[in-house]
Amino acid sequence: MLAELHFPAARSLKDKRAPLASLRDTVRARFQASFSEVGLHDAWQRARVLIVLAASSLQQARERLDDVDRYLHGRDFEVARVLLKTCDTVEAVWDIDS
Repeated sequence: MLAELHFPAARSLKDKRAPLASLRDTVRARFQASFSEVGLHDAWQRARVLIVLAASSLQQARERLDDVDRYLHGRDFEVARVLLKTCDTVEAVWDIDS
């Protein structure tokens, strides 16, 4: 999941970092997902974050990503844009039976 977030109350990079760090910690602990700020590092009010998770099925992955999406939309910041991308199963990309 690639999300662009808007922090309208932020007046400095420091104002953006605190809610972003809290979001990172929550995504890691609550959703067992990886989190990284991947863009807009120098923008005071915006951040681009990448959230990646692994699941045992595509359905489970979609459900967990939906949970993350609902969580993002329930915070004090605005979600400007979200891009969702799922990958094939391990079996489809790596022949593990060989």
